[in-house]
Amino acid sequence: MHTEFINPLNYPGWDDLVLTAEAYCFFHSSAWIKVLCESYGYKPSFFHIPGHGVIPLLEVNSFFTHRRAVSLPFSDYCEPLVFRGSSLSGIPQSLIDTAKKAGWKYLEFRGQSTFPPGVPVWSRYVCHRLRLSKPEDLLSKLHTNTLRNLKKAKASDVNIEVLDSLSAMREYYRLHCLTRKRQAVPPQPFSFFRNVHEHICSKGKGRVILARYQGKAVAGAVFFHFGRKAKYKYGASDMNYGRLGASAAVMWEAISRYANQGYDSFCFGRTDVDNQGLRRFKLGFGPDEYFLDYRRFDVSKNAFVEGATKNRHPLPGFMRHVPLPGLKAAGLAYRHFG
Repeated sequence: MHTEFINPLNYPGWDDLVLTAEAYCFFHSSAWIKVLCESYGYKPSFFHIPGHGVIPLLEVNSFFTHRRAVSLPFSDYCEPLVFRGSSLSGIPQSLIDTAKKAGWKYLEFRGQSTFPPGVPVWSRYVCHRLRLSKPEDLLSKLHTNTLRNLKKAKASDVNIEVLDSLSAMREYYRLHCLTRKRQAVPPQPFSFFRNVHEHICSKGKGRVILARYQGKAVAGAVFFHFGRKAKYKYGASDMNYGRLGASAAVMWEAISRYANQGYDSFCFGRTDVDNQGLRRFKLGFGPDEYFLDYRRFDVSKNAFVEGATKNRHPLPGFMRHVPLPGLKAAGLAYRHFG
């Protein structure tokens, strides 16, 4: 079977082609791929199997985590693109042979539609997706706690703004750093969010939604959209104002706005299985919940390897005591762990 690598960044009509595949998502788009490649230096290695489809891969070349191919780094999921009348199951032998020649240590796949039952799981998350309809119908699906938070935000005169400017992204990033500090997780470099603004938000493919209280941004989130699908990607808040229900107001603004604009679905992204608080927050908007499995193929062993069903990379406890500048410095290493 003839196969070849293609680079979506110089492939004419790539985004239009992606939209003809049933399992397309924002992470297949040229805008997102450009953000990842410019931010972290990854190499597009999309594996094209004529007559069948495309397996999206970015090569990560790191002296820490070895040379490998991931579908795709920092993406919640990224299924192979299978076009109408075609089929694709498992990993083609031609891709395994190519991986050996390229010196890749492993292949990582995020999503499960092309793998038969019984293939070992490397890591497992949950994902939430809401089928959009009229906002009044969606409002009836909201859980009691979510409705209560929306009422709190309204009673507190929390103001919601939908923006696409770089200054809005900077305001969001301040909240992002506060949240990552609270979670003891390094924030991405601001250069990453600058690229998100340049290639996504400023091109009409994403938006920043901020909640303001007395003029100050107290919660915010970054959303993407592509085709008929919308997606929540990043969210943050200042916990000093947690009583206001601002995060719920931000999410509802995005959902209702996308519904009014005729989008078909809204994805809340992946969540660690044991993060019950975040799961409850997302479930409060009435989405469906399903498992999201990642699989890792060890090229030298010629086999899938089994991992843990929970987050595989818990950070050491001392990270909670690292000042924010130190966490930001640690965030410069993100490219190695995509």
